[in-house]
Amino acid sequence: MLRRLFIVFFLLILIFLANAFANPIPQRKFDPDFKPTYGVSYSFEQASWYGLNPRDSYTKLLDEFKFKWVRLPFFWNLMIDSQGNLKIDDLKFAIEEANKRNVKVIIALGAKTPYYPEYHWPENIASQVKFAERITLDHPVAEEILAIDKKVVSELSAYDNIAYWQVENEPLVGNVNKWKIDPSLVAAEVEIVRKTDSQKRPIVLNHAATGFYDKSWKELLPILKPGDVFAVNAFFKTKGTDLISAKIFGREIHILWPDHLVWPVHSWWIFSPNYQTIKETVEANGNKLWILEMQSEPYIKKIEQADDPFLTFTPQDIITGNNFLKSYQIESIGLWGAHFWQYQQKKGNSAWVDTAKSVVNN
Repeated sequence: MLRRLFIVFFLLILIFLANAFANPIPQRKFDPDFKPTYGVSYSFEQASWYGLNPRDSYTKLLDEFKFKWVRLPFFWNLMIDSQGNLKIDDLKFAIEEANKRNVKVIIALGAKTPYYPEYHWPENIASQVKFAERITLDHPVAEEILAIDKKVVSELSAYDNIAYWQVENEPLVGNVNKWKIDPSLVAAEVEIVRKTDSQKRPIVLNHAATGFYDKSWKELLPILKPGDVFAVNAFFKTKGTDLISAKIFGREIHILWPDHLVWPVHSWWIFSPNYQTIKETVEANGNKLWILEMQSEPYIKKIEQADDPFLTFTPQDIITGNNFLKSYQIESIGLWGAHFWQYQQKKGNSAWVDTAKSVVNN
């Protein structure tokens, strides 16, 4: 009897796992008349990595898509010189070009901003942070983080089409070095940004929207004021940088993630992120829930992977993912993957650009 029960239980687990991997983006009912606003993230450095002309590709993206906002990251290590002066001509160009097209801008600043390796900070800052360290308000680098936040906001606050300041990107989620930013430091950064910006524009804080077990994002809500935005990211087929990352006997151990292995996030029933609960909690706090990054590309770590004939994410997945999020009537959705679409278009494959347009422009 016990053996039969064990076999049945084992089969049920197999069915559950098979369904999760076979249907990584669940089908949910949605109102076809509901229309979110759409935005996009853009990095000149990422565009260059794909072999694109960053400025031309950026303006082409704004011309061809009806995006309401574009998110532009500040990369500390690339946008400041040895004397501490800002080098943000590309950032200013991007803001000005967006303004010409009546597109609002979100500036992502702080120690951790979008795009790999996430912590885009100078080596003299990185060298002061240990593996798996949590960066608190009393950490040796905290004062320098606050200072660079103030400098960036002071320089850019004159641009009226900046609609939001995003302070840190997924601060409570560790990167490949397992670094995390404590809410105490996030709160201090937000305060600095608010005081420095004469226009007092609203703040965006975000989290990765991991599984049901992760409630850490609630630690960020008290930092927000009514009118601010709390955002989560929506990745459906994920890959880590490392399959295993640890420190053993003083040595860092990294085992790379296999190329064609992806992990479904939203097909685990009650074990997946519950956007409805997150939305209700955020709105009860007086804030709006947005999606800053909706996965719209496969995971690409090396440029040759962009030409893989067996990509783990398809153009149709963009439509399916968008419909999934529309079922929660989320007000604004940011697409993540524009550089990849344009790279594919340059190589003669317009399916990615065309599919994204069908979502955004209709």
